[in-house]
Amino acid sequence: MAQQNGFADKKCLVTGAGRGIGRAIVAELYCQGATVYALSKNPEHLKTLKEEFPKVIPICVDLSNWEEASKAVESIEPVDCLINNAGIAQRAAFLETSPQNVDAHFDVNYKATVIISQIVARKMIKRGKGGSIVNMSSIASQRALPNCGIYCCTKAALDMLTKVMALELGPHQIRVNSVNPGSVLTDMNSVTTCDASTKEKIEKVEKILISRTPTQTLWMPIRDVVNTTLFLASNQTSQITGQCIAIDGGYLAN
Repeated sequence: MAQQNGFADKKCLVTGAGRGIGRAIVAELYCQGATVYALSKNPEHLKTLKEEFPKVIPICVDLSNWEEASKAVESIEPVDCLINNAGIAQRAAFLETSPQNVDAHFDVNYKATVIISQIVARKMIKRGKGGSIVNMSSIASQRALPNCGIYCCTKAALDMLTKVMALELGPHQIRVNSVNPGSVLTDMNSVTTCDASTKEKIEKVEKILISRTPTQTLWMPIRDVVNTTLFLASNQTSQITGQCIAIDGGYLAN
């Protein structure tokens, strides 16, 4: 259970809410009394989420489709916080990276954050009460990882977008920060369903990560990511904005 951050009666939108970190964030917000709009492209994930948390408001849309995503978010009432958690990671060596791979990463990891944040921020400004936006980034924004080149680039772009958003939206009392976890064990990076070649690539990255992490911890606790995200989204951090907060066991310090 995360620290109580005053989300009772708050309205929150979480993207990539169907599983992993996003689902855990939705669960905590829900338990703290927030009205939660949960966005995912997977209807089955949303179905089970709704069964577990009946008052969650599901939104089924593919964020890579700008037009459909825009319509879906435009229909939502003004929210107090937005958590841009949706993301993809398709591993490929640089020489094997295709245009489709590049487009897929930037569509979801970066461009979707732009369009969703624009819509939400405009509503926050019109309402005149400010708000908070948290972007889910990664330590890969600051350290190159083999076979993750395009993913790293999208997260680096997301970090800079976070800073620019903080500068431009600050006068409207909208804070913008990013959370930059190290490896978190979710379905997206599990090796259990990978083919042998992909598993070998993932294990290579894992060895690099743990060898450079002072705490000798490979998998960052998902509760740490949830707690940090909600802390940044809450009213407890009125003057924290434009920051990229690493949850990495000290990896970036090495």
